[in-house]
Amino acid sequence: MKNPKIYSDCYQMSIQSFNRTRSFPKALRPTLGRKIEEANLKCLLSIRKASVTRGDTRLKYLYSASDALDEIRTLIQFSKDLKAINVAGFSEITNYTKEVGREIGGFIKHERRNTPSKNS
Repeated sequence: MKNPKIYSDCYQMSIQSFNRTRSFPKALRPTLGRKIEEANLKCLLSIRKASVTRGDTRLKYLYSASDALDEIRTLIQFSKDLKAINVAGFSEITNYTKEVGREIGGFIKHERRNTPSKNS
């Protein structure tokens, strides 16, 4: 089975994030680095679950992925400000977060249109 583009992009974002956190200063690695890694895994696994489920459950996983993506964005910005990540690494991960964010937003919009409301 071929993975959806959103999953492939999130997977690549996670790989890049893990590679970047590996070089964090020793003092930041167990705290900030771990939080970034955990948020990436949450986003990736939520997208994976959303791709194999239907209905309201799918939306729940998409919202979870969106929340995790917001966390990644915040933590990556914080890492840049602390100089734990260089500008090139920041830019690369930011580009992935923009793309994955657009894809999650489109996926949510599609699901809202195609999921019958409970009030109907």
